[in-house]
Amino acid sequence: MKVGATLQRLWPAALLLLLGLAWLAWAHGPDASWLQAQRQAVLALKQADPWGFGIALFLLFTLLSALALPGCSLLALAAGLCYGWLLGTLMVALASTLGATLSFLVARHWLRGAVRRRWGARLTGIEAGLARDGGHYLFSLRLAPVIPYALINPLMGLSAMPVWQFFLVSLLGMLAGSAAYVYAGTLLGSAQAWQEVFSPQLLAALLLLALLPWLARAAWRRARVKVRP
Repeated sequence: MKVGATLQRLWPAALLLLLGLAWLAWAHGPDASWLQAQRQAVLALKQADPWGFGIALFLLFTLLSALALPGCSLLALAAGLCYGWLLGTLMVALASTLGATLSFLVARHWLRGAVRRRWGARLTGIEAGLARDGGHYLFSLRLAPVIPYALINPLMGLSAMPVWQFFLVSLLGMLAGSAAYVYAGTLLGSAQAWQEVFSPQLLAALLLLALLPWLARAAWRRARVKVRP
């Protein structure tokens, strides 16, 4: 199945699921006292040791990203709550990219044989995509993960892509998703109930995030047409 066809099936379903969850949170979410208690608990940890909290948040995010473990979404919300949209997005994107690069390097230098034996069948498609589109192929996977996140990094480690290119492309590709999660976290700073978190602005940002794969691919195709002799 072609990547474009896969995206056309994945993203509408994911967007509908997200909107459904948002509606449930709006109608049946926890009351204001619960939300305020969770917010104050996180902010109290930061105020008690600002530097230690920031370093711990960054390192924990990097570790979870490297191991592809759940919890990064909650940490992104905490980053938005504690550091605001700009700094929080930079922190989350950099930690995500650093974790992905660690997984990339481990697969390339220490687990090459194990990764190839277990997921080598998927490597052919990745190598074909890199040969066809170069770094844009990885960029498109970051925006629309047709291949599970846990597999992208180690499989890319088996490719010929340079480390610096993997790091930069991953950083750019994860900025949009990081920004959306962190923005939701910033809304927690003033929200009195979960209903206020799912604002029209956030839903618009998530809709733009869902459209980014198509927009990026269209821009890439137009750029390739222009540079052809």
